[in-house]
Amino acid sequence: MLNLNNQNIKLKGLTITASQQLASEDASGQSSSTDVAETGTKAKMLIVSGYVKYTDAENLTQIFNLGEATEDGARIIYRISNSTAEALNIKQVRFANHITAAEQETTRQWRVNFTLAEVRSVPQKIEERQPETVAAVQGTGEPLPFADLKTQLETFSGLRQT
Repeated sequence: MLNLNNQNIKLKGLTITASQQLASEDASGQSSSTDVAETGTKAKMLIVSGYVKYTDAENLTQIFNLGEATEDGARIIYRISNSTAEALNIKQVRFANHITAAEQETTRQWRVNFTLAEVRSVPQKIEERQPETVAAVQGTGEPLPFADLKTQLETFSGLRQT
C-alpha cells in the first residue's frame, strides 16, 4: 500500500526499492591510498514500480498529475504512508527524476515506475540544528600585504622613482 497525502496510489504488484547515496570523494591525490573525504549523507530515494490496467487509466492519470503538481513554482511535498517509508523514517517525499509508463500489450496494462525523494531527511534536520561556525581569521590584525592595491601600487611606484 502507498498513500501520498491520503491519496491511495493504486498499483498492482507494487514494489518499492529504497536507496541512499553515501557521498564521498577520493582524498588520496595521486597515491594509491584508499582515503576518502565524507561529503554527507544524501536523501533516501524510493523507487516505486507496479502495473496499471488499461481499463484503470484514471490511476495512471492520477500518478502523472501528482508528479507534475507544483506549488509556488516547486514540486509539491507529499506526506507518505508506506511500510518501507515508515521503516526508514521517511515522512515526506516529492517526485524526482522521472515517471514512466510502458505499455505491456500482452497483459493489457502499463508498467509504471517513478522515484520519490525524501524531503527534510533526518541528517538534514540534524545539520540545520548545528550552530553556524565562524571562519577563523588568520594574522595579527595588521593589514595584509597587497590588501589595499592602490596603496601598495603608490608605495611600489614611489620606491622605483628613488
